[in-house]
Amino acid sequence: MRWSYLASVGALAVVLSACSSTPEKGAEGGAAGANGAQSAGMANGAGMSESRMYEGQPAERQRIVYFGFDEYSVAARYQSMLEANADFLKANGNREVVIEGHTDERGSREYNVALGEKRANAVRDILLSYGVSSSQVETVSYGEERPAVEGTGERAWSQNRRAVIEYGQ
Repeated sequence: MRWSYLASVGALAVVLSACSSTPEKGAEGGAAGANGAQSAGMANGAGMSESRMYEGQPAERQRIVYFGFDEYSVAARYQSMLEANADFLKANGNREVVIEGHTDERGSREYNVALGEKRANAVRDILLSYGVSSSQVETVSYGEERPAVEGTGERAWSQNRRAVIEYGQ
């Protein structure tokens, strides 16, 4: 258990340290997709522009699960949204998602990376329980590094404690 935790945190630290700049923010606080940035994160998406990668997402546009403070259990109110995303992925076996785990700014960087990973894995596990292939789902934790809302206080923090389903190829 301890080795897997240390390996996960170490791998994530390497990935985060490789990021030399902060991406532009879009309307939802994520990286801007229309800027034509290249993404090599997923096997089938190498060399593809972000705007093309995210075309054709399911009609169910909701892709964000919010969490309470220091929590990583998915609330029941998200089950139908996750089931709709799972149905889309099962019907489109060539599509892949990356589930991004995020936290608010409170806590150490290491703690937040681990908590973001737990949040992303909780969403992944639900998608897998609905029959999505594990080859279609990846997870990543950004911890506090990519806030949806800048600022302090519960209003901002509640928007930053989330897991986001990002569609790829």
